[in-house]
Formats: sequence, C-alpha cells, structure tokens
Amino acid sequence: MSLLRFLLSCSVSLSIAGQGFVHAQSVVADPVDATEPPIAEEVEEDVVQTVKMAGDRTDTVSGTGEREGVDEAPEFEAVPDTPTPGNVGTLPTYKPLPTKPAIGTDPFDPSRVTYASTRKDARTISLLIPAPRGQITDRFGNPLAQSEVAYRASIVFGQLKDESDAHILSVARNCLAEVARLGIEVGEFKDEDLIAHYRDRRWLPLPISDVLRAKDADKYRKRIQKIEAAELSPQYIRTYPGKNSACHLLGHPGVKSKLAKGPINYNDPVFEFSEGRSGLEQKYDAQLTGRPGVRRLMFDENGKELINNIQSPPKPGGTVVTTLNAKWQKLAEKALQGTAKRGALVILDCRTGEVLAMASNPTFDPNSFVPGISQKEYDKLRNDPSSPLVSRAFAGVYPPASTFKAITVASALYNGAITEDTLIDCPASITIGNHIFRNHSKNPAGSINCVQALASSNNVFMYKAAVYRMKNETRLLMDTARRFGYGSTTGIPLPDKAGCVPDELFMSRRMNRTKDKPYLEGDSANMSIGQGVLLATPLQVAHAMCGIANGTYLPKLHLVKQILDINGNVVYNANMPEIQNNLTDYKDACAVVRKGMRAVVDGGTGSRAALSYTSNSGKTGTAQWGKESDECLLAWFAGFLPSDNPRYAYAALYEGSPHEVIAGGRVAASIVKKFFESVKDDVKATLVEDANAQKINVPELPAADRPAIAPSAGDDAAAPSGGGQAPSGWDDGRNNRTTVGEIPR
Repeated sequence: MSLLRFLLSCSVSLSIAGQGFVHAQSVVADPVDATEPPIAEEVEEDVVQTVKMAGDRTDTVSGTGEREGVDEAPEFEAVPDTPTPGNVGTLPTYKPLPTKPAIGTDPFDPSRVTYASTRKDARTISLLIPAPRGQITDRFGNPLAQSEVAYRASIVFGQLKDESDAHILSVARNCLAEVARLGIEVGEFKDEDLIAHYRDRRWLPLPISDVLRAKDADKYRKRIQKIEAAELSPQYIRTYPGKNSACHLLGHPGVKSKLAKGPINYNDPVFEFSEGRSGLEQKYDAQLTGRPGVRRLMFDENGKELINNIQSPPKPGGTVVTTLNAKWQKLAEKALQGTAKRGALVILDCRTGEVLAMASNPTFDPNSFVPGISQKEYDKLRNDPSSPLVSRAFAGVYPPASTFKAITVASALYNGAITEDTLIDCPASITIGNHIFRNHSKNPAGSINCVQALASSNNVFMYKAAVYRMKNETRLLMDTARRFGYGSTTGIPLPDKAGCVPDELFMSRRMNRTKDKPYLEGDSANMSIGQGVLLATPLQVAHAMCGIANGTYLPKLHLVKQILDINGNVVYNANMPEIQNNLTDYKDACAVVRKGMRAVVDGGTGSRAALSYTSNSGKTGTAQWGKESDECLLAWFAGFLPSDNPRYAYAALYEGSPHEVIAGGRVAASIVKKFFESVKDDVKATLVEDANAQKINVPELPAADRPAIAPSAGDDAAAPSGGGQAPSGWDDGRNNRTTVGEIPR
C-alpha cells in the first residue's frame, strides 16, 4: 500500500483558529494582466531558501515501472538564508503562532511510512513535497495569511492486475462517476489522458476535483474509501482568515506550474508549488517559501512498489510580521464600506511611520485565488469597472484638493511670503490673466489670515498667497510639497504610485510651457488649492499629515515590522522611527498650520469629524475629477489627532459617482469620525501611555538659504494684464481634469 494511499485513507482533520473556507475554483495558472500593478522591486535571489540536487540528473520511470538513470536517492543541501539588512533582535509584542497542525496529524510527517520487502533489483526515485508557505501576521501575531492541509478527490490506480486499456478506462470512468455522485464536482478527462496517467504515473494521485477543506473532506472520506481507486490526496494550501480584509496589502498566491504529464521525473512535486503573485505575498515570496520535503519510492523490476516513505518532511516558510492592527484594519474597512462604494482610508502612527490600517474599497477575496483561479473568474475581476484588484489607498492617484492648502500655507510661511498675522482681502473671485478664479462661497470673506483661511478653506487666500505673495514662484511650493513626501513613492514594500509634483521640465515637456516661464500664474493658482496637474495617493496625503503633526520630521513609512526566517530566527527588525526628511526648518510654519487645521474641526468646514473623547485636526477637500464628459467629485478629509500631542495621522477619500453631489466636510469627515469612534478605547489607552512617552529628538537643520520674497503694495489686487491663463486640461491616463475654483462643501 503506497504512502499516499495510506495518508489519504487516514482521517486528518486540521483546524486552525480563525480560518474560513475557500471558494473552490478550477485550477489554472494565474493569468497575468497589465491592469494589476507590478511589484516595483525584485526579490533578491540570495535570500531565497532553496534546495539543491546533487548533479543535474533527470531520471524517469517508464510505463513498466522501471527507473531509468541513477539508482541512488538524491542528496539535498539546504542553502541558508541571507539576513535582511536591519537590526536583528526580538519584538516583544509578537507571539509566534504554531505552524504545524493544532489538531490532527500532519499527513507529511516522516513517521507515516509504508514498507514492503526490499529486493536486490529495486529501483528508486525521489519526489518533492511542496512546503507550506509561512505566515503573514499583524503586529500582535494574529494571522492574516497562513497555510493549512486540504484535499482533492483523486484517482490513484496503483498496480492493476488487468492492465488493458479497456480495464484502465473502466476503473477511471467508474471512479469519476461515483465521486460525482457524492456531490463533488469533477473535471473532464480524455481517455488517452487517463490511460497515459496509468502507464506513466500510476503511483501518483490524479486530482479530479477542486480543493476540499479538511472539514468538507471529512464528510466524504468514508464513502470515497469504498470507491475503487478513489482517494483524498492531501496538499498544503493558502488561506486568509479575514477573507477580503487587507486583500490589497496581502496580495494573493498562484499556482507556479501545472503538474507534469508523461513519465515521472526526478524531483517531480506530488502536488503543485505555489508562489506569491501580488502584494506582500509576492514581495516576500522568498522568505515565505518553505523547504520542500522529499518522498522516496522504490519499485521492483515489475513496477511493484516496495518502499514509499518521506525521507525529509517539508519545512514551513518564514514569518512576515506587519505593522497592521488587524482589528483596526477591519474597522477601517467597515467605516469606509458603510459610506463609500469606492474610496480609501489610511491610518498611520505619525511618530513611527507605521501603517496601522490601509483600507480600499471595493475589495476581492484572495481565497478565490487558492490554489488557482479560473480564467472566467479572473476576467470578471479584471474587467469590473470599479477595479476591485487595484488599491485606491496606495495605487490610486488623485488631485489632493484642499487638503493641499496645508502645504500651501506652510510654504508661504516658510518662504516669508506671509506671517501668521498677515491679512489678505478675499473677495468671492479674482481674475488672473483672462480667467476668473472663484471661491467656493459666493460671498466675500473680507480680510482674513492664514488660520482663518484654512478653517474656512478659502480659495482666494491661496490664489493670492501663491501667485502674488510668492511672486508666482511655484517651484518653491513644489519644493515644500516634496519635503512633505509628495511626488515620490513612500518606501512601503508595495508598488505604490509617486503621483505628480510637476517640475520645470515636466511643465515644459508636458504642458508646452517655455523654459523661461515654466509655470503660468494659472498653474500656480490651481496647484495652490491642490488641483491642476498635482496628483497624490491617499497614502501620500496621510504621510504629509505626519510631517505637519510632528513639525520637525517626516517619518519613513513601514508596513513590515519583523521577518523571521525558515528556522524562526529574526532576520529583520524595522528601525523605527526612521527620519525620511528633516523638517526642523519648517517647525514654526507647521505650528501655525496646526492651529488652522484644529480650527477646521472646531468650527470650520470639518466639524463633522469632531470626536467625543479627544481633539482632532483636519482639512477638508473636494475636487472635480474624471473626464469632462463623465465628471465625478472627490471628497477628502485628512489630518491628525490629538491636536496638541499628535499620535495618529489619517486620510480618507470618497470617490463619487458621476453627477453625485458630495463634499469632503460631509462624507469624508464622517468616515474618519466613524472609524475613530469605533477605536475609542484603544486610542484612549494609547494616549495614557503617551503622557509618559519620551519625545523624539530631531537634530536642527542649519539655517537654509531662503529666497527673499518681499510682498509689494499691490499684492492683493487683481493680476496684471498679460498674466498666465490656467491650463485647459491634462490627461495622462489618470482621468484628472484641471479645474477653476472649488466645489462648495
């Protein structure tokens, strides 16, 4: 009796806490499509856990059972992992979960062996048992992705007394029919394929069904045992306990290659190898991939099985510990899905740069990719107009709208164009060149300062500050934007977008501006309110809020906290906080901006984001977005809390439908409020700890050479004749449209 025959007849029940069921699909190699953003970096080969064979031999077993080639069993040599750069140490909050079955017996344990009498004329062959992938967990060790034992109904012929084609087909067709009669969906097989499998690979199972979870397999086990040649063949599969939760971050696996046909090859796998295809599964595929086990078969000259044992068991892959809080991630998704059909919500620790939650809607269930997904189901996801496979949080680029006014004010203060007390007259609209730029309110605001301008989200103040006070030095505004993280990827191990912070070269090449005047006054006006060609992801907007909240530094963002190798050794510990940009020279400017952002929530356009238990500071934003013929609105709310001693930064985006009337102060602010009220107890507990926390010291930057901008007496007047006109539009595949003015809140 073969080992697989023995294993399949055993009642193996694996139960791992928190695991759900996978929707079975016809297994195909995952399609690759350009609509799914590629991983930006390739995993280095030197950290891949590999298994090397002694020599490049390929041995086969003929249809008669004789093995051609080398008689000895293969020798294997493990290549140790190369540690990932970082501070190796321990993570107090991480409690490793068991990687072996908590209940039942692992079917690939080497103690489960089958022996027969050995003969002098025996021939041997070795097969690989793919290892279970390692875990991906949240910051507390709660599993986000892990492996479990599942089963497939299979045909295992063994040695038939009657080896005629007719008898082989009779056994196979009867097996298929009887298994289908149990209610298990089976595939279609040609006669020649069934005969070929018996002739070449009869000692290996021929899977005839989709994957059955252990619980489902137990329902059929006894009845399948009564069917000739029918068995349940075990294999490791990936499972995602949270189903759709964090799907864009975790990614999904896929079948590396289909099972071979023809004579058994040396080191053929007993079931398919899997690999990461997107997200963290792909980025850390090397670390998550375990060490394959080795199964040894021995046959006599007639093809009769003599020995079937596991020479070495498969070893699970390493563990990737993320910075995510699984509870917060689910609550962020709930707050978002309860309001926005399409949108994103990002929650960061503004001090350390840790990503605590990053939700995007709509979502997909990565379990549907296990062990593979049908072309039909994949095409359905890929062609869905709402793009569920794309993360709007880190791969969607949008005009940041009035959330960018915090950067505009910071830049004007930093460059000496205004002070906190500078008053600027703000009518309902102004003319710049030959174009009218309007405020969202039809009523004039009178003379207001920057704190009041932020609280009321006044457009005209920003136009005048950028165009006249800063002398149309748009490059200075763009420089400030870059200091706060706009225009570059964030450094997380996912293919996030850089957005667009246009420099002179971009404007001359893409917007047909002249080299001596790359920015027209209309460009400056549009970008001062976060529109025009300026683009950012919700993750970038939340990241910028970290810089404003801290006032002295922009932290480097982290999504991975710790990595353990295949042997359980810590090979990477994130060094946090890590300073990405020193902002000590913006300290005074950020202090003023924080006053304005607190006023936004305390009585301004973002009052709907006020919380019951702590202060909150934010900035609303509403923008026109999409093609002019199918225009949509975007609603933003971004900020930090508590106001006096910030710990968390956030950004919420609501992507409206065509002709839907929305505003950041209503829908996006409500998303933020829902989330932070749902984690009230957690935040309050953290704030108690923060009272005794040591502050992060950031070295002061030397005095910078700042441009001398001296506002003239006529700064608040209309633009002089001949001024630049706002660009009429721009489309770079991002469906962004330049706008004049801002939508009312």
